[in-house]
Amino acid sequence: MCGWAGGEVRFYAGSTNTLSRDAAGTCALSRDHEHSDEDPVTEIPEHLLKRSKERKAALSGEAPAADAEPSTAVEPAAGTAPAAAAAPVPDVASAPEPEVIEAVPVAPYVEAANKRKKMPFWIVPVLLCLPVWGAMYVGTLERVPQGLTGLLGEGEELYVESGCSGCHGAEGGGGIGPAFADGEIHETFTSIEDQIVWIAKGSSIVGTGNTYTSSDSPRPRQVGGGMPGYGTEAANSLDIEQIIAVTLYERTQFEPGEGGERDLLLAEQLNLMLETGEWAEALAVDGIDIHDEFAGADLTAETVASWLQPARDALAAAEG
Repeated sequence: MCGWAGGEVRFYAGSTNTLSRDAAGTCALSRDHEHSDEDPVTEIPEHLLKRSKERKAALSGEAPAADAEPSTAVEPAAGTAPAAAAAPVPDVASAPEPEVIEAVPVAPYVEAANKRKKMPFWIVPVLLCLPVWGAMYVGTLERVPQGLTGLLGEGEELYVESGCSGCHGAEGGGGIGPAFADGEIHETFTSIEDQIVWIAKGSSIVGTGNTYTSSDSPRPRQVGGGMPGYGTEAANSLDIEQIIAVTLYERTQFEPGEGGERDLLLAEQLNLMLETGEWAEALAVDGIDIHDEFAGADLTAETVASWLQPARDALAAAEG
């Protein structure tokens, strides 16, 4: 037989069991004797009991009794002390409010730099090629010798400023005008006086077709035109000191050979006398100022020789 207890029915083997129902419809199980812990127990699932109750109610026409919900509450054991009061929660310091950092104002020049247009991508290769192009360009230029001072330094500046380098080359290699280098200037003008006269007069005064070189020149030349004069007739006239300075520069700086040695000694002596004032004093005796301008048409080799004579006398005295 079966017994209901705690929501389940148990059968005990080896015993006489009696099942009865009370007025409330509760199923009770009685046994003829007490079972021992060793008696085997067979459990019937609760859903089968529920189904059995529903079937019996349907046959009898009664409403099935509501199943009592099993109690899940656990009564405290006797003698158990009441739960201790919850431990006080310590006060937790409230989290500090985040510090507000004010934005630093952008400097005007930084803002302007950020808004400025960036370099285009093609400018980088152009900038990289500039040094190469510059080196190639400079390599094509002729250079005037550097480092000269005194009278020859003045002549170097005049050679460029007066336009001589444009016709005869920066290094005397020639161009529109004849070359000066490799001793050419000394074969054309065997004396410095003849060259100074030619520079002062120019093509217009000497005349086209006439010989302008020294009378004993191994390479006589005729005027073809284009040589400007630098006397007072010209717009860019030179004074005595200037025309001597540029002529000595041309005769000493373009690989002159043996002919340039005596002109270099003359240039050094004139430069020394220019610094001491002896050259100006010697010319002043004859009423000549080294800064005087002169008429190219009236200039002769003898006049030029008188300008150079004080230096030549000093050189002769030094040799003797």
